[in-house]
Amino acid sequence: MKFPILTGLVLISTGLAFADPADPTEIGFAEVRTLGTLNGQALACRQFDASGEAKALMIGHAPKTRRYGTLFETATNAAFLAATKDGTPCPTEADLAAGLAESAAALKAVFP
Repeated sequence: MKFPILTGLVLISTGLAFADPADPTEIGFAEVRTLGTLNGQALACRQFDASGEAKALMIGHAPKTRRYGTLFETATNAAFLAATKDGTPCPTEADLAAGLAESAAALKAVFP
């Protein structure tokens, strides 16, 4: 993929050209990845209330940056594709709710 020169200079000067959204050392990345995974499972299983809750948790607690947003979307897409491709059984509403409650507590601990 080719970038215009100006775009490349902006990315390099801001450090975004070298940003790794999967870097495990970033604060809250594991929690955001888990939340994205839950969101992808909820979407694949047509549990839209759980998906809405996952998105609300992301908006309410995670930093509003491209890196966190990209990580959430990447984890959502991977979980959605895995659930639809493998044909794994969907988690129950109670299991998703429990996972979201744990994820909410973890996000609130990292991003008060």
